[in-house]
Amino acid sequence: MPRRVLAQGPDGSFDLVEVPAESEKALQEIVKLNPQLIPSDDLGLDGDLLVVGRETSLASGAIDLLCLARSGDLVLIEFKTGPQNPDFRAALAQLIDYGSDLWGMTLTDFDNGVVQRYLSGGHVSEAFKGLGSLAEAVSKTNWELGEEELGTLNARLTDVLANGDFRFVVAAQRFTPAMIKSLQYLNATARYGQYSLVQVIRMEGSQLSAYSAQVVSGTARSGQTASSVGTGRTNEANFLAGIADDEYRDAMKEVLAGASALGLVTYWGAKGASLRVRTPDRAEPVSIAWAFLEGDQWFSARHLSLGVDRETLAQVHSVQPAIEAFVQEVSQIPGAKPVPSKLDAYMFEPAIVPRAKASIIAALEHVVAAVRALGDEPPSRG
Repeated sequence: MPRRVLAQGPDGSFDLVEVPAESEKALQEIVKLNPQLIPSDDLGLDGDLLVVGRETSLASGAIDLLCLARSGDLVLIEFKTGPQNPDFRAALAQLIDYGSDLWGMTLTDFDNGVVQRYLSGGHVSEAFKGLGSLAEAVSKTNWELGEEELGTLNARLTDVLANGDFRFVVAAQRFTPAMIKSLQYLNATARYGQYSLVQVIRMEGSQLSAYSAQVVSGTARSGQTASSVGTGRTNEANFLAGIADDEYRDAMKEVLAGASALGLVTYWGAKGASLRVRTPDRAEPVSIAWAFLEGDQWFSARHLSLGVDRETLAQVHSVQPAIEAFVQEVSQIPGAKPVPSKLDAYMFEPAIVPRAKASIIAALEHVVAAVRALGDEPPSRG
C-alpha cells in the first residue's frame, strides 16, 4: 500500500501519495541536483554532505556522486538503474571499483586529481563555481570548523583514503529482500567500508510533487562510530594500555569516566583524545580538554591539558563567560602549567594528575553545568 503524507498550507490541506518515478534516471537527477536529500544522519554522519564529485571520471568509470562528511568520511553513491538483481549487483560492483580507484591516494592527490576537476567542471553547483581547492570548498559549507576540527577532518580523510574505509551507498526507489541481505552480509564481514541502501521516494499530490530519501539497510558494524573507525585511530583501551605508570593510568581512567558521566563527547584521534562540550549556538561541540601519551601533543598541549582554543571560543559567544571561568578555575589547580601556544589552556603532567583528578573532574562538572544552564534559558527579547 503506498505511503501517504498530509500536507498543510495557508489554502488548506491535501494528500501526497507515494508513486513510482517515471524512471530511475529521473530520480538520479533529482538527488544529484539536491544532494541534501541523502540522509547523512541515518548514515551515522553529522551535518549535510559536501559534494566533491559528480559524474567525475575515475579509472573505473564516472562516479555518480562523491561526497565528503564533516568528519572526513567519504561517501560514494551509485544509482541502481533498474529493478532487477543484476542492476543492483552492477551498481555495487561499480562502487567497489570506485573505492579501489580512490584507495591509496594521498590527500594532495585526491584534492588535485578528483576534487579540483569537479570544481572546475560543468557539474559543480553555482555556489561552488570558481573555487580552486578542497579547503576552499570546505570553507563554503555551514560546518563552522575551527582549526582543530579542520585538522581532524583532514586526518580522518587521509586515513580513509589510505585504508579504503569508505561509505558505499546504492540509491534506488526500491530494493528486494535479497539485496538487503547482501548488504547485511557485507557489513557483517567486511573489515573496512560500510554499505548502505538508500531508498528515494517520490510523492505526488494535486498541487505539488515531493521527494525524500531514507536508509533501508546499512547499520554500522558493532562497536564502530564515525570517530573511531579505521586504522590510525586510538581508543580508550589502547590509550590506557599505553600508560606504564599504574597510578597515572588509574587516574586517567577516572577522569575519562567522569567526563563520560557528565555527557562530554570524547573524540579519539590518531594520537589521543579531546573532550568536548555541547553548546547551544554551535553544532560541533567545543574541545575543553586533551589527553595524549608521552611524546604526543597538539599546539604544545601534552599529557592531560584543559582549556580552549581561542579561535574556537570566538565562535561561541553565548558560552564564552562559562568557558573562561572554567579556564580560570583550572589555572588555580595545584600543578597546572600554562600551555605556551594559541591555546588558553593548562597542562597537568603524569605525576600531578593522580593528586589533581578530583579538582579536574570538579572543574569539568562546573563548566558542563554552566553551559547547560545557558541552553535552558529562554531567548532574550531585544
